[in-house]
Amino acid sequence: MSVSNRAELVAGYADGVPVRELATRFNVHRGTVREIAREAGLAARRPELPDAIRQDAAQLYAGGMTLAQVAARLGVSHEAVRSAVIACGGTIRTGGRRRVGA
Repeated sequence: MSVSNRAELVAGYADGVPVRELATRFNVHRGTVREIAREAGLAARRPELPDAIRQDAAQLYAGGMTLAQVAARLGVSHEAVRSAVIACGGTIRTGGRRRVGA
């Protein structure tokens, strides 16, 4: 990767551009983005959903959707939905096959 591309990637990471977007833009793996950022002295960041999406996720889940359904609707991982539900004071339902008509 050229020095100018590396600098642009680091600047994007520092500005909060999602790692996945940077990886796509520079045609590298997400781990490479994090490694370049770390080598540049930037602290690792934990991806966080915006408050509005977090609230939507919690409401959709509380309304009966599964973690996977909420994740698919919002375009995020089911782990992100799970974290959002818990952060908003919700609880995760027990797993298992959903009953038809229930």
